[in-house]
Amino acid sequence: MRTLRGDLPKQLHFEDVTEHQNSETGPSVHDDLKKINTKQQKALKMNPCSSQLHKEDVLMQIRDKLRKNNVKLWLQPYYSELKGPSHTDLQTLAQDYSKDVNASVDNCYDALLELQQNSLENLKQNSHYKESGVATLKIKILHPSSPPRILTKELLLSLRGNDIKELISKEITINPDKLKLIHAGKILSDSENLSSQGVKNGQQILAITFSEMHSELRETEDQIRELEDVKTDSRLLALDNKYVELEDQFGNIVKIPPEEKRALIVAMALHEKGRSALKRDDFSRSLVFFLEADEEYKHCNAQILNTVDNYALLDLDIAWCYLCLQSVANLPEAYERLKRCEERFHNSYGANLERLKAVKGVTGNEAALLMRLHLLQAIVLYHRNKRVEALQLFRTVQEELSALKVDDNSVAMLVELGYSMAEARLGLRANGGDVNKAANYIDENRNKRLQVRKRAMAEEILQKKRLKLGLCVDGKQYVDPNFVKILVNMGYNKEAARVALKHTNNIISDSVQYIQEHPQPGPSQSRSIEFLALINDLAPELQAAGFDPTMSKLALHKHGGDIMKAAEDLLANNGIVDGDLSILNASEDSANDKEEHNEKKEEAFKRIAGDISMVEDDHLDLTLSQEEVFLNQYLSLLENEQR
Repeated sequence: MRTLRGDLPKQLHFEDVTEHQNSETGPSVHDDLKKINTKQQKALKMNPCSSQLHKEDVLMQIRDKLRKNNVKLWLQPYYSELKGPSHTDLQTLAQDYSKDVNASVDNCYDALLELQQNSLENLKQNSHYKESGVATLKIKILHPSSPPRILTKELLLSLRGNDIKELISKEITINPDKLKLIHAGKILSDSENLSSQGVKNGQQILAITFSEMHSELRETEDQIRELEDVKTDSRLLALDNKYVELEDQFGNIVKIPPEEKRALIVAMALHEKGRSALKRDDFSRSLVFFLEADEEYKHCNAQILNTVDNYALLDLDIAWCYLCLQSVANLPEAYERLKRCEERFHNSYGANLERLKAVKGVTGNEAALLMRLHLLQAIVLYHRNKRVEALQLFRTVQEELSALKVDDNSVAMLVELGYSMAEARLGLRANGGDVNKAANYIDENRNKRLQVRKRAMAEEILQKKRLKLGLCVDGKQYVDPNFVKILVNMGYNKEAARVALKHTNNIISDSVQYIQEHPQPGPSQSRSIEFLALINDLAPELQAAGFDPTMSKLALHKHGGDIMKAAEDLLANNGIVDGDLSILNASEDSANDKEEHNEKKEEAFKRIAGDISMVEDDHLDLTLSQEEVFLNQYLSLLENEQR
């Protein structure tokens, strides 16, 4: 059984409650640790090279100085409509700025020329838009097997999302169905025009592509269908506790209204699928899922979202994707998301993690999330050219990351004891690297969750029995299964006991009197859903004694669910009971419909649960390798100018 976890006020996410693996199967722990090192090498390749970062750094600093000094490169003396750029004046300006930005005169001159050209192009585009209504948009295309590419297109904002896909497909020879367009943190609709979706002249659209390779075509089509399947499947399963339930981090059931639960579960299912892609470094795919989840969360009650950290984690995940995809154009949006994330973290954890420590006793793993938040905030500060604040925060992140690192040998020791690598990392991080304390921590958490879930499962079984027995006449309570058992032990028929308790609102003394005053309903009167369900439950016992399935149900119906009388009747008449078989048709049809519906749910569950991690607190299991690479790259840029 799969559950969605939450803690009001804490967190919600997927978890498996029917089965818990004690260890990860497959390669040895040393092989797994090698994979982590390989992932760190991939992170180095994924990030921009140092020369590119240095070029962007110079551009950013000079742009900021031009703004502060109110220098307009598109006007004289730096530019003339007749003569073009004034190389002498630009060279002089480059010499003035060279020392301030810690770059060579040539690099500063190249940056000034590039910024001047950009300014002139923007002026031309704005003028063209005012005169003709034709906007100029930049489209950044991300493809899994090639470097990012920028297209500049002149088009009308009245065009629909699908029209833009068609234009892009002609430029890069790709099927439009293999494209997802993103703008300002939202996936653009195919059917709506750009203007109505907030796209303006001069802005950038992010185009995420899926593979067109013939060998990967089927997989690509499956990935695109997966997005809608997750929505459909999660809506189907949302209100069925057999498949999906909301829990806090200790396994306690979280009760919220059905419609709220449905909206929340759809959003969380999309979020979890995005996390699975993020674990595989499939940042484009994960971003699509995250942005879809963001739209679904907006249908949820704001009060709930403000008291759990799921929405904060989504903002953090989206900002992380933008960084990994090198999408600098999304920095303003990332800034707002990080600000919102920090506020929600403070609400959930406390300003100094005091609420978190009071609830869980430790803070190490959530501290990893805060470290990633601080890293992203520092990078945003850097790109806003707030270099002093950025450097200060980067150094704080450096200290936080150092404290969060775990020893590979300690991880290996715990894995050899039967714990998963994720459990080992989380346990060590929560206990300052102490192996013995980490093992105890893991065992205690397992036992706590197991006990809570046992109680939850017992309550779930009891609730199913209540639902099967039906509502009492007051409409406020269900017939109590324990009271039915008491009356049966007193010698009364089970169906008679159910009916009596229903009419007396679970008052046992009144139920006894009711049974005495009201004769047991005959076959033709007793065709309620609850009674037919009771017959279906009892019939297998008679079938096990060798009686025909249909005759067993007919006998039970005839004798009001009394299995002893039904058995006696079947024995006395050689297994044949007179009666109208049509009375069972409704039950048979209902059973068939229910079976078909359950099959759909099983298929939906398999699809939605497919690649989602079974590990407790999986969202906290950060290897920190990519964070370290980003930290070192940005620190090197800022610390060099301090020397």
